[in-house]
Amino acid sequence: MELQTEPRERPTPELAPPPPLGLRLRRRAAWVGGLLALAVVGYLLSGIFTVAADEQAVIRRFGRVAARLGPGIHYRLPWPVDQVDIVKTTAVMKTGVGFDLPEGEERVTGVEILTGDTNIISVAMTLQYVIRNPSAFLFQIENPPALIGSLAESVLTETVLGMPVDEMLTTGRLAIQEHVKTRTQGILDHYDSGIQITSANIMGITLDSSVAQAFQDVANASADRENKINQGRSYANDLLPKARGEARSIVLAAQSYKEQRVAEAIGNTTRFLELLAEYTKAPEVTRTRLYLEAMEKILPRVKKYVIDSEHGQKPINLRLGPTPP
Repeated sequence: MELQTEPRERPTPELAPPPPLGLRLRRRAAWVGGLLALAVVGYLLSGIFTVAADEQAVIRRFGRVAARLGPGIHYRLPWPVDQVDIVKTTAVMKTGVGFDLPEGEERVTGVEILTGDTNIISVAMTLQYVIRNPSAFLFQIENPPALIGSLAESVLTETVLGMPVDEMLTTGRLAIQEHVKTRTQGILDHYDSGIQITSANIMGITLDSSVAQAFQDVANASADRENKINQGRSYANDLLPKARGEARSIVLAAQSYKEQRVAEAIGNTTRFLELLAEYTKAPEVTRTRLYLEAMEKILPRVKKYVIDSEHGQKPINLRLGPTPP
């Protein structure tokens, strides 16, 4: 027998009364205020920026340059009040003269120029530069590589027009580079470009093939001439000291011979004067002594004998020739 029970009714929970309208408005205002505060803080913190060691920053306030800052952590008023432009001031940039410098290529065609002796040559030249004044670099000029290339090409053309082609190919290369660098820098300073040119280098100077061989022959002849001149100088430097030494030796020998002859002449003169004085006192005795001395010199190895035939009654005749009357 099944018992049927009637289902019991569950009691419905009582709902809490909604918060008052004023409390709800205050909570919503607090959330909105917090969000606004976070937005304001984020907006103010967006003005913090960092400048690296190789960079400089230019601050623009409503479009006008207000400050230039170096490396470090700085603060600016957030956009749209202040704007910051950061440039690398130590990076070396490069541009071609009269052509766009291709990336990764070392050989370029260059620009064709007429020389002073009406020869057409192709000169490939590059300039390296750095940013000296960031604010002037950013706002005083447009397209700096094109400006530098155009100015340098004008200066290069003016310089080459006053030079013959053989000078360009030999001794004038360094002078051209220095003149282009100095003159282009002067024009850039006049424009207040904020650019400092560090170097100007000629990558190559090319001629027409038929003309290039002729100039190569001229260069070879010039090199041979310099070689011969150097050989002549070397021979002269080797020969001249020897000749000077021999000449000095001859001069010294002549001076010594002269002094010797003079001394002998003085000695002979003195001896003759002394003999003259003795001869004046005793002519016969002096004559006999001189004769004997001469015979000793003439016959040094001959034995000589003096024979007294008159027992000392007459002077002994020591002469070998005939007796004087």
